[in-house]
Amino acid sequence: MSRPIVQCPQRLYSMWKRQQAQGRRMQLPDVKLLIRLVAGLLVVYLGGCSIIPREGPMAVEIEEQSVKNDYVIVDVNARIVHTLAGFDPVGLSKHFLKSSYRAPTMVIGTGDVLDITIFEAGEGGLFSSQEGSRAKFPTVVVDRKGRISIPYAGLLAVRGRTAYQVQQKIVRRLKGKAIQPQAIVNIIRNENNTVSVGGDVNKPGLYPISLRGRRLLDVVAVAGGTRYPARETYISVIRGNKRGVQLLKAVIETPKENIYVSRGDRIYLSHDPQRYTVLGAIHKPAIYKFDAPTVSVLEAVASAGGLMDTRADSTGLFVFRYEAPLVLDKLNVAYEYTIRGRVPTIYRIDMQQARSYFYAQSFRLQDKDSVYVANAQGVEIAKMLKLINSATASFGNVAGVTNVVK
Repeated sequence: MSRPIVQCPQRLYSMWKRQQAQGRRMQLPDVKLLIRLVAGLLVVYLGGCSIIPREGPMAVEIEEQSVKNDYVIVDVNARIVHTLAGFDPVGLSKHFLKSSYRAPTMVIGTGDVLDITIFEAGEGGLFSSQEGSRAKFPTVVVDRKGRISIPYAGLLAVRGRTAYQVQQKIVRRLKGKAIQPQAIVNIIRNENNTVSVGGDVNKPGLYPISLRGRRLLDVVAVAGGTRYPARETYISVIRGNKRGVQLLKAVIETPKENIYVSRGDRIYLSHDPQRYTVLGAIHKPAIYKFDAPTVSVLEAVASAGGLMDTRADSTGLFVFRYEAPLVLDKLNVAYEYTIRGRVPTIYRIDMQQARSYFYAQSFRLQDKDSVYVANAQGVEIAKMLKLINSATASFGNVAGVTNVVK
């Protein structure tokens, strides 16, 4: 039975090397073996058993394999970049817009201690005494139901109201009972207007907000500051159902990110040097830390030394990411497969197009993203030819060997 013309090149190459080691002269079967070896290498390139080492898939393979629905491919354009920017999870000012430029209004809450003084226009009134036509109540505590009790005014609901609103309420209650009453209300101990600070700070705990308001960095300073460098520390602010995250270094350098805190805020500092990976036909493949609040694809490629002119497929710049389904829904991208609630997604940027440099400049990386640059097809052909040349070097070339046999 005749042998198949094409076998796995590893076996063929090993057989030929054994024959040469035994000192055998080249015979016609050797030539046929060599032909099968060359043919096998061609089949390798065209999709047979692979012996050509590679760092990763080629651009065409990434696209072909996506039909299995294990992941989706999204071609990056202006609309994609604009939509993704709207889902940027980093930032405080856009989540808490009013807090960026205006201190929150201080309101009274349960447990607060008030200093209340009531004045009358003449003597002989309800609050007249040896000290004059006034009465002072220095330590009025707001009860659990958010109320206070004032003589002749009764129980007043004050929780959630400002000091000025409570003053007006007292005056209305006393109208017709006291002589042209007036009132002054001050918050002397604020148990309700506090924020909690935790995580990687030196003194975690509850901290009050002053009447003039406090910004985020003020609270961090009162809590003893962060334990780690600002460029590696993220600060999270949770307010009700809203949540914002920002690099502490960005809060320091960007005034609008240094927002005013509000009562009930939960502030958490975490040491998390976020990273991204650059692989493939790049000069310096490695894992890189985010050295700025945001890093674009173009900056990531530049940090890794840029594309390799002799290897890189400029149409095959990819960003691998586990994307939120909400984002893909907004992009009108269909998907079927998820992992832990995230969709394996590959964003593709064609760097042969000049406008793609603007897209790469605006496309922001996220923590754990992987940037991959595929090899050009010509590189794989060159590898194949190099292997063929190596296999035939000792014979000169196939045609020459064939002539010798004849």
